[in-house]
Amino acid sequence: MTITCTSRSVLSVFLSFSLLSLACGAQSGAQQYFTAQLGQRPEQNPAAAAAAGKASLNFPPDRDDSVALQCDQLAGQPLDALRIGDGVAFAQIQVDQALPVCQQAAERQPARPRYQYLYGRVLSAAKRDAEAAAQYAVADQAGYGFASFGLGQLYDEGAGVPKNLGQAQRLLFRAGNAGIADAFAYGGELYFEENPPNYFQAKSWFEQAVQGGSANGFADLGWLYESGSGVNQDEARALSLYNEAAKSGSAEGMYRMGVAYHEGFGVQKDGASACQWFIRAATYEHPYAEKEAGFCYYNGTGVAQNHETAFNWFARAGQAGLLAARVYVADMLERGDGHNQDSTYAVMWYQAAAEQGDVYAMTELGAHLRLGKGIPWNEAQAMQWFAKAAQKGYVPAETSLAMGYENGLGQDSGLGTQNYAAAASWYSKAADQDDGYAQLNLGVMYEKGWGVPQNLERARQLYARAAGSSNPEVAKLGSEYFSDVPASAPPERTPQRSVARSSKDSSDFWSVVIVGTLAVGALALLTSGGSSSGNASTGGFNAPDFASKQPDWERKGGLPNMHCVADDGTSAGKPTFCQY
Repeated sequence: MTITCTSRSVLSVFLSFSLLSLACGAQSGAQQYFTAQLGQRPEQNPAAAAAAGKASLNFPPDRDDSVALQCDQLAGQPLDALRIGDGVAFAQIQVDQALPVCQQAAERQPARPRYQYLYGRVLSAAKRDAEAAAQYAVADQAGYGFASFGLGQLYDEGAGVPKNLGQAQRLLFRAGNAGIADAFAYGGELYFEENPPNYFQAKSWFEQAVQGGSANGFADLGWLYESGSGVNQDEARALSLYNEAAKSGSAEGMYRMGVAYHEGFGVQKDGASACQWFIRAATYEHPYAEKEAGFCYYNGTGVAQNHETAFNWFARAGQAGLLAARVYVADMLERGDGHNQDSTYAVMWYQAAAEQGDVYAMTELGAHLRLGKGIPWNEAQAMQWFAKAAQKGYVPAETSLAMGYENGLGQDSGLGTQNYAAAASWYSKAADQDDGYAQLNLGVMYEKGWGVPQNLERARQLYARAAGSSNPEVAKLGSEYFSDVPASAPPERTPQRSVARSSKDSSDFWSVVIVGTLAVGALALLTSGGSSSGNASTGGFNAPDFASKQPDWERKGGLPNMHCVADDGTSAGKPTFCQY
């Protein structure tokens, strides 16, 4: 398994989700040490790189020191062949227990690089990178390969030391030569951060990683052959490498095998086999595999259908930051699908996705604010979210924004003034994209002369288009409204804010609209003036604290099939962002 600290750029999205974390640390003095030892990048002078300290992994535990042995048990590196017990994954280090013990072990004289490294690992887990850096650098200078690896990672991250890819690669080269094959995989990935990416050098490092048996080296090299980056594209070779990676325990390899079966890449398409691979990768906490496992359980593909398990997998992926997964969790919570119905918790997830730029989540958050559902009513904030999504061309948000303008909702700190011209403009945008409710509402505005010149023929055209909608309610209203258009224009009347109506003839007509999954007529919460709905100026909504309310993870595991488009450019054909 490759060792890593945090996700690193685009590369980490498609290559390195399953990498274990090693402690991250370095000190500024280490820069001078490596500059003096090695003035060039390792590929420019491999002989010098190999000779620079000749790092080793042969730093065994001190079995005559009970404190040192306790440090080993509390913070031992799982990849260390000399470890005591199974080792401790970076995320599982109990800092409060390990910190004083490993500090004492590291400060014993004469100094022991093994325990300086382990102390640095604990310091890094405590997010004390500057102090961890000093410990790593001293252990690295003494030739401990794991310290070289950790120090190289921090030069890549710029944590504790200035970001320096060249310095990182020199350290990783030392670690690789010491016998840590994953260091070659990690170092090869750094070439993707160059501009332009240096796939030729990456291939050389990945091949060395493969020779050393690195599971992630197989996955990394497989991606080069899959994408044809720096090599001739070769599906069979890529699939073989992914299979080797998967057999060696690489979650990325398992995930890519799932993608291969899902897409028919080098094999016959097979949804059930794809899901088996996705679920295996998900158990290794691969976020995109967790999302795909959610789809598998939701749809019952390759496994028994189980919406609760699907919800839990989506929630795990959402916790890892996947935008689409957050939207799926919010929708399932709102519907009570796979989890108890909980609008308050759903709003937390909609908020998180909305702040990441998801237009559907923005619109749903606005709808909940407009209704006071799961969050205190705040029409001003609702209009702000509708506007953000509408400005990105999201049709339901355009209709919701238009409705607010038509009825004078939330333009200022509270209820605003009606703006029929703005309403007609936004209804028109949505109607042109075949939104049936926008067609109905815009037709009413043309029939009544609200914000546009009165035009009965235009009203009839809009009603006729709505009558052809696949939505039965829209189609019914379109037919009724079309047949009710008068032969001549009645006197113009100004609508008043009131409860939702389904009759366009009422003088206090309220536009008929459905926002997302919320029902028609729910806007009755907003009576004239909104006094029965709550305070219009409730203030901002804090970012969700997901740790405060966790679903049951015991049964691990998406949503129904959606229309999907490419995600935010992280990797072609991999993560997807889907909307209803």
